Amino acid sequence: MAVRAQAIEKIKRCFAAEQANPPVPHKYGDIPVTYEAVTAEWLTSTLARDARPGTFVQKFTLGPRDTGSFNRRRILLEWTGPDADTMPKSVFCKAAQDLVNRIMLSNGGTLSELAFYRHVRPRLPSTIATAEALFAGYDPDSWASIIVMQDMPTATFCSYETVLSKEQFCEQFELLAQLHGRFYASTEPFFGDLITFQQRFNNLVANLDYENSCCNGFRAAQPQIPPRLFAREAEVWPATVKCVERNGALTPRLIHGDVHLGNWFITPDHHMGLTDWQVLSCGHWSRDLAYVLGTGVSVERRREWEKEMVEVYVAAHAKAGGPTVSVDEAWLELRRQSLAALAYWTCTLTPSASMPDMQPEAPTREFIKRLSALVDDHDALDAFEGL
Repeated sequence: MAVRAQAIEKIKRCFAAEQANPPVPHKYGDIPVTYEAVTAEWLTSTLARDARPGTFVQKFTLGPRDTGSFNRRRILLEWTGPDADTMPKSVFCKAAQDLVNRIMLSNGGTLSELAFYRHVRPRLPSTIATAEALFAGYDPDSWASIIVMQDMPTATFCSYETVLSKEQFCEQFELLAQLHGRFYASTEPFFGDLITFQQRFNNLVANLDYENSCCNGFRAAQPQIPPRLFAREAEVWPATVKCVERNGALTPRLIHGDVHLGNWFITPDHHMGLTDWQVLSCGHWSRDLAYVLGTGVSVERRREWEKEMVEVYVAAHAKAGGPTVSVDEAWLELRRQSLAALAYWTCTLTPSASMPDMQPEAPTREFIKRLSALVDDHDALDAFEGL
């Protein structure tokens, strides 16, 4: 972990140097270190590479700030020149600009998102809806990064308050099965360069005080946690570690890693799409399966539909190229992986000083409620016998 500590110190030095002498982006490939540093020249060089000469950004406006694990912002564009009418009127950007975001995302988030847009998205089935990246780049010293994406003004982005129909909930499982099946035991070169789910977890524990954040968040979320589960608080973190070790011992494939409802959108024709690929990693499909089952709908609807949803996933997974697994096997593994999904949200409720404030309190408590109910309903703490 000494190498990781050295990398963090280098990020801090680069950040301090930027504060003293802010760089200004002009040409394609430059990385803006703040949104305020963005220039019309940089936007033109980045977005109009294939446009006819004389097409350039005449004016742009920064949209509202939206900061979580990434620094997000929409940019509204006004164009002039021969191709002005065909150029994008807005783009949506995800960047690592603040110091805490750079440190957090240097744990694999930036490279995972870049790998998705450069290598994964071009290989996805057309049935998987997601945004297109118009530019993606980062500075390997400072870990400043930016991804400029196609804006999707006609899509409805979900929140914890979104109510999915049974058909839309089912489509989440079908879409994930296609992703997992398509990249089952992949030998494509980029696959071996991705961080594993277990490595990401271990880095969080070693560098960002993840264990204390999760344990503190579990206690702080007592009103949302079933009493029977809360009474076994001392067992939760050790079982979470076992669940991550189990994930690392299983055959890897590509997993999204953060499939809570807030990372989904609904297309104009009411189909589901998936976004926010910063936790893309090599891991076992049961991680995504447990996570989407535990967050996609209310506790009551999940209990009503869960048996059918897991059956849908198993069938779709085999159809997409993954191995055939039994429904019982799927249930056993997702029970185990539900603990790591819960940890993502207990940590979010009480992040350490080294982490950004990733989510508002209301969705955080709602997802803790849903996931802890899944853990409790299916006795996840007792799912590790024989391991």
